[in-house]
Amino acid sequence: MSTGASILVDSVGPPRAENSPEQPQSQAPIRRSSQTIANDWSSPEPRHCTRSFVCLANVASNLASNLRRPTAPSDPLGEYDHEKMVIFDIKLMVGFGCDTIPILKVPPQYPKWMEPYVQTETYDLENGGSLVFERDLYLVSEKLERPPPKFHGVRIHNTPAGEQQWMITADLKGSSEPPISERILFSFKAYSWVDGLAHALQEGLARVCGQNIAALRGSRFAHFARHDTMGEPMALSSHPVLKIHVQHLDFMLHETRKDLELLAKDRRSLRLQRAKNVATITRLREKIRTLEVTVRTQQDQIQEMEEDGEDIQGGDDFLSDDNDFEDDEFTDEEDYEFLEAAEDGIIPIDVDEDNEE
Repeated sequence: MSTGASILVDSVGPPRAENSPEQPQSQAPIRRSSQTIANDWSSPEPRHCTRSFVCLANVASNLASNLRRPTAPSDPLGEYDHEKMVIFDIKLMVGFGCDTIPILKVPPQYPKWMEPYVQTETYDLENGGSLVFERDLYLVSEKLERPPPKFHGVRIHNTPAGEQQWMITADLKGSSEPPISERILFSFKAYSWVDGLAHALQEGLARVCGQNIAALRGSRFAHFARHDTMGEPMALSSHPVLKIHVQHLDFMLHETRKDLELLAKDRRSLRLQRAKNVATITRLREKIRTLEVTVRTQQDQIQEMEEDGEDIQGGDDFLSDDNDFEDDEFTDEEDYEFLEAAEDGIIPIDVDEDNEE
């Protein structure tokens, strides 16, 4: 936090003694600016320092609680977000003018779901070693009067299958005094700490050589592989014997690493898609089982109703036929079959005179 910024944070009052009576607390928290905290911290009175320390502790607690908690490792669809996690500890820095004073450091007490982030590694070239590219990187840093590089590694689990991966961070600090050099900072993922450290040493050496072409001219480092600030290969001067063989090898190495990164992303994406499909299949199977239970229950109800005499599957046995509602056709043959016909075939019918009238 810069001095010019007016950032308001929540604060609490100084701690009370154990025997002191309870005092009513106000509903609204006290709002304190960064300048007020700075004044309290520089105050000789201990209570001001305690009040600001508790205030900053609340800020750190709020920051930690607002970070997104990763899903449990048992969740097949879960994905750890290491970029939004508090991995090691929380350091709250408050700027006082040109100095930056560390105010708070939370002790490393990790919950169960944070265990995959606890394993860390650190490698400092100042202590010496015999790894590949280590000696050359140390010598070129010493030649350019740069501080010894440092490398950090954090084990993470960001795959559905729970495979190990390491987040490697290389910190090659620059120099603010002549000869001035810029800081080189980059990070990448690797499948082991040893492989990632070798990659970081080679990449750091290439970026240092690419950043200091003029300063390394005439030395053996002038023919080392060069990378720009984004890690892309740069053109080399032709070697008397090897010509451009080193440049070709560096280009092939860079392209191979890019292909491996793309394959790793595709593999991770396919595994995540497979986990989603498995979850969908499991959900559909559960739905099918529920529907089968419903069908069996309804069949049992139908059987009970049939046993009680209610026929709901008998078709149209007990329903009226459409032919029952058709009009009867009038035929003389059916009505006067019992009468004897005359010789001419005419059937005489007696009609009452009363009916005629």
